[in-house]
Amino acid sequence: MAANNISSQDNDRPIWDDTKIYITKNTVKFGSDVYQFRNITGFGISPVKTPKIPFQWILGLFVIGLVVATYFNNAEMRAAGIIMAIVAIIWLIVNTFSPEKYGLKLYLNSGSPMPIFVTTDMKGLKKVVDFLYNFMESNAEGSYVVYSTDRSIRIEGSVGGSVTAGDIGGSSSSNVGGNVSRND
Repeated sequence: MAANNISSQDNDRPIWDDTKIYITKNTVKFGSDVYQFRNITGFGISPVKTPKIPFQWILGLFVIGLVVATYFNNAEMRAAGIIMAIVAIIWLIVNTFSPEKYGLKLYLNSGSPMPIFVTTDMKGLKKVVDFLYNFMESNAEGSYVVYSTDRSIRIEGSVGGSVTAGDIGGSSSSNVGGNVSRND
């Protein structure tokens, strides 16, 4: 039996840095990782677990700080107790008011750790996922860059492709590049 071949169910790899993701019809590149586009099965929105300080630790630090500040006559010990209580209050505020984090998740055929590009910009994240869906469904060529930071995520790029029109005898080729838009 191959008991050692059991892989972890938690197959996500949060990427907290400001990141640029380069996307073409052939490749997806970020940092030093490059994937063939056909090995990407999808893009999606995923909640990200943010590390929080356990409430029991905060409460414990607050109580210890109050006890030290109250029962010691030494000025330095009282100051230390007050500082502990203040730190506990700050931790409680940070835990309570820190924004929810979400991420752009790349789903891979290989099942290798799936990268999640972390952001708090849910509106921008939905736009990027919709755009990438449309790009995957189309036959259009193009290159795009997704800029992912803690507070925002956006996509920029250009569309290019071959255009042939009219009656052609023999062979012909042309290329459209740059930003192309269509007004209906």
